[in-house]
Amino acid sequence: MFNNLTNYEDDPIEALFKRIGADKSVDKIDLGIGVFRDQSGQVPVMQAVVEAEQQLLKQNASKSYMSPLGNMDYCADLERSIFGVDHEALQRIVSAQTPGAGAALRGAAEFVQSLSPKATVWFGSPCWGHQIEFFERAGLSVKQYRYYNRAVSKLDFTGMLEDLGALQEDDVLLLHGCCHNPTGEDLSLPQWQRIAEVVREKRVVPLVDIAYQGFGSGIDEDVAGVRLLAGQVPQLILTVSSSKTFGIYRERAGLLSIVHQANASADSLRRKLRDTLRQLYFMAPNHGAAIVHEILSSETLQQLWRDELNAVRQQIVEMRGALKVTLEQVNPNFDASFIQRQKGMFSCLPLSAAQQLRMEQQHHIYMLPNARVNVAAMSTEQSKALANAFAAIIGE
Repeated sequence: MFNNLTNYEDDPIEALFKRIGADKSVDKIDLGIGVFRDQSGQVPVMQAVVEAEQQLLKQNASKSYMSPLGNMDYCADLERSIFGVDHEALQRIVSAQTPGAGAALRGAAEFVQSLSPKATVWFGSPCWGHQIEFFERAGLSVKQYRYYNRAVSKLDFTGMLEDLGALQEDDVLLLHGCCHNPTGEDLSLPQWQRIAEVVREKRVVPLVDIAYQGFGSGIDEDVAGVRLLAGQVPQLILTVSSSKTFGIYRERAGLLSIVHQANASADSLRRKLRDTLRQLYFMAPNHGAAIVHEILSSETLQQLWRDELNAVRQQIVEMRGALKVTLEQVNPNFDASFIQRQKGMFSCLPLSAAQQLRMEQQHHIYMLPNARVNVAAMSTEQSKALANAFAAIIGE
């Protein structure tokens, strides 16, 4: 059996890990992996997380099994974080805690396939590549709509609407709630409004993936679009990651929610969601979810977390400004304003695959294949090194 498996290739992220590890240069810069780093290059643990874990240890809670739907307190916390405390969607939502947003997306794929196997799932181009894989592996058809024009480093909303004209009833439209991965280019509220109209006209199901709440403009500001959408459409699927927002990457805490029609059976949906997820992993680990609940249920810890998240966002904003300035200083004819305009961890540089390879080989700067750079992992000195390398490469 096992001898039949040969020449199995790494995925792009694993391949990037290996190339970075093999590079012995002391000047190498990793801008590919999606984690926040402070100016010293460390991936910090939030003090709110440290104190929450200390409280959990004192409580000496049971290690017994939980429901396949996971930690319901965590689910309620995230529902309120996304929608606020008085949004009408909270009256028609069922949720499950998942082992990270990847499991939430995979669970959503199986959930859709079991109820509407002929549905096509639509993704923006570009998008986070694993999103497509999750739905393809569930046996669903996938298509892409235009989202970002790399030639001008801007959202292609006209092209997006043209492509969405081909949506069919019960198709699934995947949208990034904020801090778009990989481009950092987000929809404006008027554009969210137009998408809500398309969803109603075409009778499709929107799926909103939120992985970076608080990294863009603020905790509430970053989910204004999904709040608008949820208030205007009959049904919606939501996937959420706590990895970045709480800095608990390895703890794997995520959420899968179904906002359903008012006349749908919440109990039936909850049982269906439970059975779908149980076939994938049986039940989610509790530690990451317990940390988040401990923080959000304490006024003191929640304020500490909000202050720390604000500091993270401020560093990202400052690094975007610094990178924009340094890019334009060494490339006087290059307009880098898109770097400062975009939100969250990522932006895509206008580099070809060949140019990106030379960035690695000649300058020891690593990014994902679509030239996605993690601005949130960059120090001031690294932004200067990136700008100089970029100028050298495009000037060749």
